[in-house]
Amino acid sequence: MSEIILFTLNAVVVYFVADWLVRLIERRRGAVLKQRQVVFFIIFLALALVSFQILQNLLAPA
Repeated sequence: MSEIILFTLNAVVVYFVADWLVRLIERRRGAVLKQRQVVFFIIFLALALVSFQILQNLLAPA
């Protein structure tokens, strides 16, 4: 049960980090990205894959 909560919290954190990164890119660029959703999805997917793999390795029985 605690794994479900941990993975859910991880997904929420990944969502906010991806949103923050997209906003940071837009601020530095000085304009809104044309394909904002695609950029968000790519960042979100990369962060999710990496973070979930790390969590899975940390929670794996020894």
